Amino acid sequence: MSEEKTPGGNRGGRQGHNSAKTISLEKLLGPNGPLARHLKSYEFRAEQLEVATAIEQAMEEGKVCLVEAGTGVGKTLAYLIPAVREALKGRITVISTHTIGLQTQLIQKDIPLALSLFPGAKDRVRATLMKGRGNYLCKLELENAKHNLFLLGDPLFKQVERWQSRPGCSGDVADLPFPFSAWNEIACNVDTCRGQECRFYEECFYYRMRHEATESEIIVVNHALFLSDLALRYTEPEAGILPDYHHVVLDEAHHIEDVATKTFGIEYSARRLSNLLERIGYRNDLDIDKTRLQALEQMNAELFTLLAQGKRSEYLLEEGLDEQKLQQASELAALLQNSLRALEGELLDIARQDESLRDVAEGLGHLCGRAREELQLLFSEQQENHIRWVEVYGETVRTAKAREAQSNIPLPRVVLHRTPVSIAEVLDKALWQSERLLRRTGSVTLISATLATSGSFEFLRKRLGIPEDAIERIVGSPFRYKEQALLYVPAHLPEPTSQPSPCYIEQVVEEIVRILNLTEGRAFLLFTSRAMLDAVKERLRLLVPYPLFVQGEMPAGMLLEAFRNSQNGCLLGLQTFWEGVDIPGDALSCVIIDRLPFAVPDSPIMRARQKEIVEQEGDWFRDLAMPIAQIKLKQGFGRLIRSHSDRGIVCILDTRLIKRGYGAEFVRHLPPASRASKWFRVERFWREGRV
Repeated sequence: MSEEKTPGGNRGGRQGHNSAKTISLEKLLGPNGPLARHLKSYEFRAEQLEVATAIEQAMEEGKVCLVEAGTGVGKTLAYLIPAVREALKGRITVISTHTIGLQTQLIQKDIPLALSLFPGAKDRVRATLMKGRGNYLCKLELENAKHNLFLLGDPLFKQVERWQSRPGCSGDVADLPFPFSAWNEIACNVDTCRGQECRFYEECFYYRMRHEATESEIIVVNHALFLSDLALRYTEPEAGILPDYHHVVLDEAHHIEDVATKTFGIEYSARRLSNLLERIGYRNDLDIDKTRLQALEQMNAELFTLLAQGKRSEYLLEEGLDEQKLQQASELAALLQNSLRALEGELLDIARQDESLRDVAEGLGHLCGRAREELQLLFSEQQENHIRWVEVYGETVRTAKAREAQSNIPLPRVVLHRTPVSIAEVLDKALWQSERLLRRTGSVTLISATLATSGSFEFLRKRLGIPEDAIERIVGSPFRYKEQALLYVPAHLPEPTSQPSPCYIEQVVEEIVRILNLTEGRAFLLFTSRAMLDAVKERLRLLVPYPLFVQGEMPAGMLLEAFRNSQNGCLLGLQTFWEGVDIPGDALSCVIIDRLPFAVPDSPIMRARQKEIVEQEGDWFRDLAMPIAQIKLKQGFGRLIRSHSDRGIVCILDTRLIKRGYGAEFVRHLPPASRASKWFRVERFWREGRV
């Protein structure tokens, strides 16, 4: 669906002055330059200058730039300063990140600092944080929701109405001062949006934000929104979500493949159609036959109940079901498509015949159409470089409508996926060969603290299809890792197995307790599986006097705050805490990692990618499994040393690092800390600063 122009139209780009180029990067970042004058404890970092120079070169030459910048380099300023210099020439840069925390830091802290280095830049350069539609309240959906008796019965609904009518309200769910479980019912949606035809267009929160973006030289987004814009333009070149831009900086770029894989694929949950049918059913004024909706819901439940009977919790559609069940699933999907087509037609007829119902009926009709089209892609069309797979969570839930009617329609927690195996070809057409960017002398910078594997960008190049003429820089950290950090791999532990035995768990717990008693808590314990985290957690509660903060027992932000305030706590975490968490100082003096973070080898996506590599006569372990694990391990290691004064221990409880040939490859490309495999060396480092 095409995106409309925002109110006020697209700005062609204000032409600024080239005065920003009169001062060199060396002077800007030097020990006596503007940055040094703005930061009291500034220390010149040659690594930061090297990164900024490479990025500026890419912007000037219209090339791709690949940068791995170690912790402490100051990578955000290294790309913001070239972006501001380009902005002063009227050229627009999109900065895309993976985490909300980094977006907030950019808008509130880093961009204002970068602008302050150039006289008058704060008045001439504007920066906007741009979010996807689902973050913003839709006034039309809110109006339509007043016909929904279920929502009207929720006391929080009235509070949402009052909140959105206050002067200065952003309409952003992040600013809503309380959680509202039915947000999706009133949020902006591309299928129900009427754009300029909407009577609320001039006061629309979403389009107001887009208008601000068209008037900005620096636009901050997340990877999902950036890639969604690419995906839309990939199919409709004249469409788009983001304003036109000249450069893009992809920070936290090691996530790009995963986010692109999800963005260019389809996820279709059991709840998808059920939620839509609930919305239609609650609108009595549409006069849609309720028994018809219930029949559709029954078919949907039967389809996903069938999919829940696969041989594994995650399985390729063609392999996880026997031939008879796969045929039944395809037939049910075809029936659903036909029924959705008929329902879509009826809703669009209502929209044409009744002006008062046009907005809501047309929007719901488009949602039916989108659901039907995606079902067709999932069941009727086979496409090269894509797999269809199913994810089963095991539990069943009942829809709100089913509970209310006390009907007996169980709905399994199942998600059906259509996923590209390789994203390289897609990105080649959507980004690297884009008329919009690189062919118009724009640039793309990919930057992260963990982007290279085995000292090169070869893995990244292959996975993303990056052009051969990209500018490359790998710069280390300015921190003194040899003095500040110790890498400890307990040589006496056995190698971990896929199903750890009780004896092995006890040995691991014993080692963890010994380390925690040495550091007096103040530790992150990072796990690769929930099962291992739970097993260790229960034992530690009985064996250590330090407070334990466990992922899942409270929201992540609250968990981190409680950990910081405890002064001697131990935080047990999974994926969330392996990266993007910054705790400098004595509150964190130890990071313990339970095992090498290899991806699950038999997941459908990994199996498909392994197969692709083998068919090309490659080595899937060397070419896929190891690079992914290297990046993840570097992320976990990076939680420890966050400033020049930090000091501590990283313990990896996986002796494959010292017993297997590939272990040396992992260690070689970790930060150059001191190393130990015997306990007395650990004690000596902790007490005397030497091994």
